[in-house]
Amino acid sequence: MLGRDAEWAQIEQLLDLAPPGPRGVALEGEPGIGKTTLWREAVSAARAAGYQVLATAPAEPDAALAFAGLGDLFDGLPEDVAASLPGPQRRALDAALFVDDAPDAVVGPQALPRATQSVLRRLGADGPLLVAIDDEQWLDRASARALGFALCRLRDEHTRVLLARRPQSDGALWPELERGFGDSGLPAMVLGSLDMGAIHRLLATNVDPDIPRPLVRRIYDVSSGNPLYALAIARELEASGLGDDREQLPIPTTLAGAIAQRLDRLGPEAGDPLLVAAALSSPTLSLIQAVLPQFVFGDLDGAERARLIEVRGERLTFTHPLIASTQYSRAPAERRRELHRILAEVVHDDERAHHLALGAEAPDREIAFALEEAAGQAARRGAPEHAAQLLEHAARLTPADAIDARRSRIVAAAERNWTAGDGGRARALLEPLLADLTDGALRARALKLLGRIRSDDFELATELYEQALAQAGDHPRVAAEIEDALAEVYANRGDQEAAVRHVERAVELAELAGDRELLAATLAGKAMTAFFHGDGVQRDVLNRAIEIEEEEGDLIPSEYPPSGNLGCALFWSDQLESGRPQLHRALSYAAKHGQEVMRGALLFHLAHLEWLDGDIEEAQRCTADAVEAARAAGDDQFDSYILWLKAFSAVSRGDLEEARARGNEAIDLAGRIGDNFIVCFSTSIVAMVELWTGQPESAHERVAPLRDGLVGGSQGFVGSLTLPFWWIDIEALIALGRLDEVDPILKHLFTRARGAQNPNAVAIGHRCRGLLLAADGELDDAIDELERAVTEHERRPVPLDLGRTLLEKGTLERRAKRKSVAKQSLERALSVLEPLQAALWVNRARDELSRVGLRRAAASDGLTPAQTRVAELVVAGMTNREIANTLYMSLRTVETHLTKVYRELGVRSRAQLIASMSAAGDEAIGGGPRPSPGPPE
Repeated sequence: MLGRDAEWAQIEQLLDLAPPGPRGVALEGEPGIGKTTLWREAVSAARAAGYQVLATAPAEPDAALAFAGLGDLFDGLPEDVAASLPGPQRRALDAALFVDDAPDAVVGPQALPRATQSVLRRLGADGPLLVAIDDEQWLDRASARALGFALCRLRDEHTRVLLARRPQSDGALWPELERGFGDSGLPAMVLGSLDMGAIHRLLATNVDPDIPRPLVRRIYDVSSGNPLYALAIARELEASGLGDDREQLPIPTTLAGAIAQRLDRLGPEAGDPLLVAAALSSPTLSLIQAVLPQFVFGDLDGAERARLIEVRGERLTFTHPLIASTQYSRAPAERRRELHRILAEVVHDDERAHHLALGAEAPDREIAFALEEAAGQAARRGAPEHAAQLLEHAARLTPADAIDARRSRIVAAAERNWTAGDGGRARALLEPLLADLTDGALRARALKLLGRIRSDDFELATELYEQALAQAGDHPRVAAEIEDALAEVYANRGDQEAAVRHVERAVELAELAGDRELLAATLAGKAMTAFFHGDGVQRDVLNRAIEIEEEEGDLIPSEYPPSGNLGCALFWSDQLESGRPQLHRALSYAAKHGQEVMRGALLFHLAHLEWLDGDIEEAQRCTADAVEAARAAGDDQFDSYILWLKAFSAVSRGDLEEARARGNEAIDLAGRIGDNFIVCFSTSIVAMVELWTGQPESAHERVAPLRDGLVGGSQGFVGSLTLPFWWIDIEALIALGRLDEVDPILKHLFTRARGAQNPNAVAIGHRCRGLLLAADGELDDAIDELERAVTEHERRPVPLDLGRTLLEKGTLERRAKRKSVAKQSLERALSVLEPLQAALWVNRARDELSRVGLRRAAASDGLTPAQTRVAELVVAGMTNREIANTLYMSLRTVETHLTKVYRELGVRSRAQLIASMSAAGDEAIGGGPRPSPGPPE
């Protein structure tokens, strides 16, 4: 700790209990600079301060094992913490930590990260928690993936993270935490060299209190202030015998050289035991003896005296990882291979496979097969990245006369890398291999995976899938998967006819293959393709798929389960209340199977539904969760969906500049990918902004081609997503005075809306016709049309659509001098729009209401129109649930309004509220009738 006062002050600040939420730091510096010393002192200080500490200090061999780091961190995990986990998470944790044998079914790649998050949150809820990892560059990638996912999702927990790492290393955890941990990531604290005074004190304390200053200067110059290097030099000089001529002794010019000289001074009996220890992940005296039968404990006494190792009970540890790596690298390659072959006979599980790979002299059929078997076990334990590494080793060690087996292992390694989220590595394995792959199922698998990897280019993905399908031959399962993928990519490109053809063939092939999970996925795909084609919600097909979903089987291979498809189809048809429980059902399925990508997609859709339905608090929560899921996925297509969602929420609130910015970003990103849906829906949002900011010509030019292209003819569904393609264009043409162009578009809208049996779409048609009539000067007929629109809205309410229609109705009624009914329409519009926080429309409704000139009852002075309307319906005798249904609010919003009404009017009960409102109603001023207490007509 000499010379580290400034760094220690930062550590103390990190461990301060006062600031809530997650924070951390990465200690960064060259080998020997003192990272481990500072790390150990921080761990001790945290324990003394009352922190619960999870710590691991991986060595280089650990990097090749699955979950070695997580095993250290969770060693001794309280049973009640593990027992509290949901079933899939508990099974994933048990498999990762070898509590049980590897499961028969593959653990989903997201089950363990989710379990890790649950454990950290549970531990953090009990008090301050420190997660401390030394030599992060040696943390195995399976542990890094789980920890990165979990730590980046902590928000309120009092959790601190302390890493020690080498600069420019390829550790997998720190980059994740640097971007996404807490509010400000995980900054690096770079440890520089010690000054000569600190080096002098270090050598005087640890080597020789009387060491001459000229010698200290020489050591300092050679070591450049690196404390471990300086100590190694001084101890080497001490071991050589310090005398008057000590300044003439040779000084090693590198840290590795200094350590090598210290190792050379040990007796010959220590060399092999230290080599065995350096090759092991967790060296013990028993393991050393199993490899070296003549070994006795005394062989290591000299190494222990020289402070190269520490022996505590059975466990042996090197005092610095450089000592282990130096000892290992000094051994001849032949000796190292021989040692690994011996170690493969005395260790088990993952470590055995690691030693088999390193001990092979040449390609070996049996070793390659053993590595492939070990990869299967790693995959079942939820470590696809480790499985990929083992499969690559297996391919490397496959004999030349087993070329098909080698190619199969490379394809399997690519598939595991893809599952682990490393699409770049998967692509690097597959693309060079394609030229060598002969026709058949293996080539089909490779092309299919490349198609998935190249989702950033839908045209290329389509070509790859088509090639894969041509290679599938008489393998119905492979062909079904490819047909299903083709249906999805064609749908995203806007070619619904092609999508229908491919998905119907996918269902036939899944039936032929006898794979029920695949059948469920293709049935759901068939239903959704029909829906996008304009054939409505295929409940019979989806219910058959949902029956399979409810069985205890393997994971359904689709973006989300059939219940999620049903939920989306319902709410895209504006059946919001029916769609919500299906999406929650699908979210439960995703949680059960540990599917984070699936969960993220469902959260995106649920957020969209809640924005439509006006539950702003729930919409914001789901949006935040979906944004986190997108960040974890690192997928461009998912990112484009999130940009569209942000644009949609902004335009719903009336934040037009934010909507324009996010919408254009979504258009650019989705356009690069080739996702026609997101391009179209984002374009409609930008067109809305242009319409409402006085650019109707530009709005018209944007949406007219979309309507004719995406949902033209007999194709396309009709709901809140697609309705803007009609009403934006109609309103833009009215604003431009081109009324004669509106009628054919309006007729088309009514035809589609009635064909889809969507009352909200019919309501939009009546509103548009009313606006057209008003523009033509026919106010009475226009108001009648808007009355019809309100009636249709009430059959299938979408709050913002209803609010806008009421606003237009009240505006026309005011223009027609119908002040009393205008006031009622506008107040009701405000009661719908205010809870939506739709500032653009709320402000316009208030402005229109101010022009009416009628005052409300005295008791409602100080209340918003929404609060007044809730109070009026209480007077009418409605329950909170009935009020919510009448006003298209959530129950929570009604309760919030009532709390504010009680406070404003100084009442404490419904009876007092009714009495207060009734008395005030008798004193109403302004000549207009008292607002009707009953539900609006």
